[in-house]
Amino acid sequence: MTTAETRSINPDVDAIRHHYEVGNDLYRLILGPTMMYSGGYWEDGEDLVATLDEAQERKLDVFTDLAQAAGKAKVLDIGCGWGTMLNRLTTVHGVQQAVGVTLSRTQADFVAALDNPAIHARVESWEDHKADGEPYDAAFCINALEHFVLSSLTPKERTQRYRVFFKQVHSLLKPGARFVLHTMTVENPPLRRQLLDDLKFLQREEFEGCHIPRLPELAAGLDGLFEVTEIRNEPESFARACRAWLQLLAARRDEAVAMADETTVQRFERYLDIFAYTLEDHIFNNFRVTLTRRA
Repeated sequence: MTTAETRSINPDVDAIRHHYEVGNDLYRLILGPTMMYSGGYWEDGEDLVATLDEAQERKLDVFTDLAQAAGKAKVLDIGCGWGTMLNRLTTVHGVQQAVGVTLSRTQADFVAALDNPAIHARVESWEDHKADGEPYDAAFCINALEHFVLSSLTPKERTQRYRVFFKQVHSLLKPGARFVLHTMTVENPPLRRQLLDDLKFLQREEFEGCHIPRLPELAAGLDGLFEVTEIRNEPESFARACRAWLQLLAARRDEAVAMADETTVQRFERYLDIFAYTLEDHIFNNFRVTLTRRA
């Protein structure tokens, strides 16, 4: 379990809840009905806002195919958000049981309210999760890894923590099972004053202590545990989603302020804009990595 001893190497739970527990109604206003907090797959000519839900569902269907998860008995979603993937796996793709882990109590409440007996969200760390009975047939981690490693660690320590993460996922999966990881990465950002100020805001105020990984850290972490089946950088998919969420927020800004407060809304406006432009300018990447568990 996460204790005072391990807290120095893990992002603080309260820091993560600072972002995710501002209220499900506010997130529904920003994200739309799908409640999917990740990039979408738009087709040419589609309007960002009008087809946001379709773009998100299209992406989840692609991920399901990559993970070879359709029709499987048991699937895991690490950092499951509001359960959108869990629900789609079981209602559209024939998965018998879908389990998610999240540190957000409000997200877990939202998943429970879906009243889908085939899905379950547990409020626990990925490090504490155990597979009840048989290992999982497939797993996902969709834009959640960015929250799992503390930025104040040394490069060597961060690589060690990613190694712990991949060993944990390896232990939860059957041999030959697929793991689809979607994560932002950053390598050597340009030293521009505005960018540095924005990165400090993300790391110190909105996502305190969280680290956006570097590809070499991930490669070292998974070496020998997983085979890389496919890797694709798609920053535009997440940038477009951020632009769509900003439009939805702007259209109902007064409601958003009433749900939360002006400071919270300003925080969301700033971080979404930062993510959008850093992805558009290829300062941040957004990698889709399909991995196959080695025996």
